[in-house]
Amino acid sequence: MKRSPASRQPQYTLPPLRPWQSECLQSALATLSREHPHFLCQATPGAGKMRLAAELTRELMARGDIDYVLYCGPTRAVVQAAIETLQEVTGQPMHGQLGAAGTGMTYHALPGRLGALQRLGRQHRVLLIWDEAHHGAGHFGGEGPNQWGSTLIALERHMTYTLALSGTPWRTDGSCLPLLRYLDVIDGPNEEPSSLDPAARTASDMTGHVPPTTKVLQPDFVYTLQDAIHDGVCRYPRVQLVDNRAIELTGYHPRTGRQETYRYASIPQLLRHPAIDYGSLVRVDAPMQRVLSLGGRQLNALRQQDSSAAGLVVAADIEHAEVVTQHLEEVGNEVCLVTSRDPYAHDRLKAFRQASTPWIVSVGMVSEGVDIPRLRVCCYLSHIRTEQYFRQVLGRIIRRQGVGDPDCHLYALNDARLAQMARRLSDDLPQDLARVSLTDESTVPTGGHGAAPPQTHSSNTPTGTMGDPSDAAATGSSVSVTMGEHSSLATASVAPDVAFSQRFFERLIALRLTT
Repeated sequence: MKRSPASRQPQYTLPPLRPWQSECLQSALATLSREHPHFLCQATPGAGKMRLAAELTRELMARGDIDYVLYCGPTRAVVQAAIETLQEVTGQPMHGQLGAAGTGMTYHALPGRLGALQRLGRQHRVLLIWDEAHHGAGHFGGEGPNQWGSTLIALERHMTYTLALSGTPWRTDGSCLPLLRYLDVIDGPNEEPSSLDPAARTASDMTGHVPPTTKVLQPDFVYTLQDAIHDGVCRYPRVQLVDNRAIELTGYHPRTGRQETYRYASIPQLLRHPAIDYGSLVRVDAPMQRVLSLGGRQLNALRQQDSSAAGLVVAADIEHAEVVTQHLEEVGNEVCLVTSRDPYAHDRLKAFRQASTPWIVSVGMVSEGVDIPRLRVCCYLSHIRTEQYFRQVLGRIIRRQGVGDPDCHLYALNDARLAQMARRLSDDLPQDLARVSLTDESTVPTGGHGAAPPQTHSSNTPTGTMGDPSDAAATGSSVSVTMGEHSSLATASVAPDVAFSQRFFERLIALRLTT
């Protein structure tokens, strides 16, 4: 499978490598060897990891170290984009057929072709690129790897080199990633697990217990969000969380039948009620429309300067995505809906990259690894609240196109967990920009510390109590929630026992990281 130097020339004129890509490329070329066959590049989402991987492939082929490249990614859209980049940079076909220099496939397809790929590795020198490396789980405690981790481990022994790429190289379940190096670090007696970097929080089990040592991942190259903002590679993220200080939850006492009302001063307080959960809240018309309205207002302002600027809505599920799309269209927007239910979703996604359509709505297809630089606004209406997912979604709007797009904007409900993630995000920003402030000084504190407890009153008697709120939830009795000054407005159903007023939000809590 040797190729002439002429066949290795790229077919197109490519922009020069960014300084971090050049540095990482030289580090990988100097590091990869029989003694050190694995290389992990940890670079912030949106930094251009796939271009780096393609350049490394080209260099390794040019100096005769590999004959073939095998790319693995999480989705078909990500794999197709990677194949295009590999072909563009190397000048070689990557369709996996006769005469190709490589191929790409999803992690899901990998186990079914394991035998053939192992034979390929035994017969030729192969570079394995496994993108979004956090999808594979290695051994942890008494548990073995997940299916994708097992396949990577079984395949690796037949590969010449492996290149792992990830902007968030840790797993929510706390397990380690396969094939990568971890260092056992002895925890200090007063160290809190939450103070550790997410990539280091791999030794706590599901009970929250932390053993005396913590496994800390050892990347071969690290390029942080702070670095990317300083270099002008990534946009400056502005995260805005929407809340309300006048929330009323009304229901009927399960035993007396009297109407009782609870008052809450913030969404985090409301979410303590067992009849309300965050996954239901993002589906309610009023809060959903308020988040979309704020995002749309920001996008319209950006499109006055750049008509190609676009917004992404990450929905909770396919039905929710369809409702979001319908709402955006009803207020006059052109929308591209891409979900796994649509057989033409990948074609729509590819067309959206080059179009000027203002909005794209998805569930998970645009959550990671998808490169659409014109995305500058995101409305986060997903039910998922993990830091890994949050940062991957943020990575879809953070990649800069030029000097005229320094900022990007993410809108979400003021859930306490999302607020913590937004604040931790500020730790990764340049120190001169890492400030968190509230745009509305009348905002009451959110979360449990210093927040006023919910108050109750009875609408049928001068005084009263609704008792344990779980009673109403358990019996399925009618419960409604209103927010703002008026409680008599029409309601929109969220569940058989919960309803919310149409006017849901009146103010904005902004974690606005200002210059």
